[in-house]
Parts: sequence; structure tokens; C-alpha cells
Amino acid sequence: MRRISSFLACLGLLAALGGPLAGAGPNRVNVAFSQATFPDVAMQDVRAALAIWGDEITRNMKGIDSFSTNIYPTPEALIEAMRMGDVDLAVLPTLDFLRVEALLNADLGLISKSGPGGAQHYLLVVRAALPAQQLRTLRDLRFCHVKNDAVGLLFLNHALLQQGLPEMDRFFASTEARSKGSQALSTVYFGGADACVVTEEAYQTTVAMNPQIGRKVRILLTSPELMGSVAVYRKGYPAPMRELVLKGVNLLKNYPRGAQILSMFQATELRQAREADLTETRRLYREYRQKKGRLL
Repeated sequence: MRRISSFLACLGLLAALGGPLAGAGPNRVNVAFSQATFPDVAMQDVRAALAIWGDEITRNMKGIDSFSTNIYPTPEALIEAMRMGDVDLAVLPTLDFLRVEALLNADLGLISKSGPGGAQHYLLVVRAALPAQQLRTLRDLRFCHVKNDAVGLLFLNHALLQQGLPEMDRFFASTEARSKGSQALSTVYFGGADACVVTEEAYQTTVAMNPQIGRKVRILLTSPELMGSVAVYRKGYPAPMRELVLKGVNLLKNYPRGAQILSMFQATELRQAREADLTETRRLYREYRQKKGRLL
């Protein structure tokens, strides 16, 4: 459930709120998720979690006329739904958002202050025994990564292209995907790969649980803070509703039910996203495209 991340807490924050919005029309909250937001979670688990929290919120919300959640199989399907006005708050991988933001015409929504849904550093980790001190010395070695972690691969491929090297598929002798960062690190630890890219959080958690891994691997490169996911409001979503959500964000941790939500989904306090939150991810994305000439 970890990759469900902090955005799923958006569904729960309204459960703690009450009172209608005076003078407003029908008050609705339609939340949409891109399926790619959940790269390593079974869809049946995601749908079950959404159903549970949807029922909980529906029972507890006052002044909200309707509430729904949907999972869209592609960013294009989500874009069309938002352009038609069927989505109020959409959650999608940051690189998908950067690809389509001109078409989406949306406002930044919520992010986690830290943790899985917030800004994170990515690490290029290698076997400690390797003499490698520079990225180019890893050529023709074995590499593994976390499945569908597009931001981690953007970090690596950007670094390769910046140094005039080919992308990972042609740079490494082999590449393979693992479901979780801990599995990628274990692959390097047990000698199945020479290098991997994982989040700093995954590295710290894994090493804390197994300090021996920390003695057998080392960090070669560290990314700036990058965003893996972003939530956006549709243009025209009423300001009072946005304020209600922001109020819920500020109060969520003070409610027993809200604290339970944060604990269950391993999320931290949410806040309004700022354009500065995407600065480094946007920079790497643009520089990569300039070097590569095509999308990831």
C-alpha cells in the first residue's frame, strides 16, 4: 500500500469536515487517478482502498452533494475527463503531467510535505567493491531499477546524456526491473547487479533494516529533489471548495480519524503545491528532451 502515497489521503481529509458552502451550487468532489500513479501496487488493492475510503467519506461529509473516485488507464483518458469537467482533482505521475500540462490547463493542487508523495532525492548506488568513481566507469556493467519509476530513470538518463554517454539501455550490459527499491538494493548486495537507482527514502529504510547492505554498497550520484507525482485541480473548480480542502489539510492531523488515515497510508501532512516544487523536475525533463529530442 506504500505507493498509494500521500495523495490518497486527499480522499480522507474531507471526512473530518462539515458544513455546507454558503451560496455555492452543487458541491462535489470528483477525484481521478492515473493508473500509472500506482506502479507497484495491485489494482485490486487500490480499488479496494478507494472504495473503503469513499464509503467512509460519504458517510461523514456534510454539505457535499456528491463524491466519487475513478482510475483512468491512460493520461490521455484522464485529460479528456478533466477537459470535459468530469474531474475536479487529478493525481498523475509528474512526467505525465509535464508532457500534457499545456493540454490539461489545470492548477497545481496538493502534495505531501515529505515522504513517499513529496519531493525526494534519487540515488545511483553501486557495489562498494567497485573501483568506479565516475558514471562513465559503469559502462558495460549490470544495472537494475524500480519498475515504472520514470523519475528515477529520468535522473539516470539525464546524467548519462549530460556526460555525452548513451542512455541506460545502450550504456549498461544489462538492465532489469524490480518491484521495490529494497529489492533493487538487495540485487546489488547479492551480486546480481552492479548498480541501481532508488529513492533516498528506500535506501535509508533498507539500510536501517539491514545495515550489512549499507556496508556493501555506496552512493555514486545524488539527484536534486524531484517530484514523483502531482495533484492538480481543474480550471474553474470553485475557490470555496479548494479552501475547504486546504482547511482539511491543515486540520487533518488534529483529528483521530485523520491521524489514522495518515498512518495507514504512511503519508505526512499535505500542503498546497507551488510551482517551485516542480522546478528541478521540470529542469531535468527539459534538458533531457533537448539532449534526446524525444520523450522518455
